[in-house]
Amino acid sequence: MATAYIFPGLNALIRKSDRNRFTHLPEVQSYFTKAEDIIANRFGKKFSFKEFLELPTEEIYSIQNISLAAVAICAIQAGVAERMRELHGSPDWVMGCSLGDLARAVFAGAYTFEDAIYNHIHFTQRIDGIDQIGRNIGVLAPKGETFSEEDYKWFDEVAVDVSCLTPRFLNVGGRYADLGKVEERAKEKGWNTMNILDYPAHSRYILPYVRAVESDFAEVRTYRPQIPVFSSLSAQPLEDPTLIKEEFLLSITRTIHWSQAVQKLVNEKGITRFINIGPCRSLSGLMRDIPVDVETKEAYELMN
Repeated sequence: MATAYIFPGLNALIRKSDRNRFTHLPEVQSYFTKAEDIIANRFGKKFSFKEFLELPTEEIYSIQNISLAAVAICAIQAGVAERMRELHGSPDWVMGCSLGDLARAVFAGAYTFEDAIYNHIHFTQRIDGIDQIGRNIGVLAPKGETFSEEDYKWFDEVAVDVSCLTPRFLNVGGRYADLGKVEERAKEKGWNTMNILDYPAHSRYILPYVRAVESDFAEVRTYRPQIPVFSSLSAQPLEDPTLIKEEFLLSITRTIHWSQAVQKLVNEKGITRFINIGPCRSLSGLMRDIPVDVETKEAYELMN
C-alpha cells in the first residue's frame, strides 16, 4: 500500500480539541522544548507552548502571535510524523498544504527544525500592516456543483488569487474591496463564503513583504529531501534544494493546487492511502470532494 502523509495548514489550532490532541506525545514535547530553547536563546524571550495553547483562539491567531502559532503547528506535526514513522515506517511521499509545508520539509530532511523555527519567526517579524491589505475567504459551491471556467475567468478579472482546494471549495486571497465583489457574486450564485485569514495569504498582494526579506533569505540552508516531497503549489515532485528554498520564500504569494496535487499523487505516483498528520481534520474533509478512490486515515487512529 503506497502511502502519503499530508500536513494541514494554519487552521490546525482553531479547535481546542485539535490543539491538545497530540501534546502528550513525548516526540511533540521534545519539539516544543527545542522551539522554546530557540525562542529563548535567539530572540531573548521566555515562552511556554503549554500556556500559549490555552489562550483563546482569537489571541492565538492575532497578527502579533501568528508566527508562534505556526511554530506550534510545526512542532506538533513534526512530532506526530516522527511517531508515525517509528510505528509504521516511512511514507512513500509527503505533502503539505500552505503552512503544512514547513513541517513536511522538516520531516523529510529538507530543512532542519532549528532553521525552520528561527527563520519563520525572523522573517515574519516584518509583517506589520499585512492585515490592512486584505484577507482570505473560503468559497464553497452548492453540493453537487463545481466552479466553472467562466467562474475562474471572472475571479481573474476581479484581481483575486484563487487556490483550488477541491472542485467545489476555493481559498480566495485578495484586497478587501475585491473580496467584497466576490461575496456579492456568491449571493447571486448560491455559494457559501467564510472568513479564513485576516491577511491575503497565497496572493500577489503579499509580494512586497517577501521582497523585503529576499536578500536575508539567501542564507537559508536547504537539503535534498530524504523522503519524496510533492508540492501542492506546483503539483510536481520537489527534489532540488534550490527550488525548495525558492518555494519557501514565495509560497505565501502563490496559489495552492491541492485538488490537482492529490489527483496526481494517486494517478501518477500510485498513492492508495493518505494519512492526515493533523492535528485538525481539515484535509480529510477536503478529500471527500476530490475525485480519487483512496483511503484516508487520521494519524491518531493509527497510534491506538
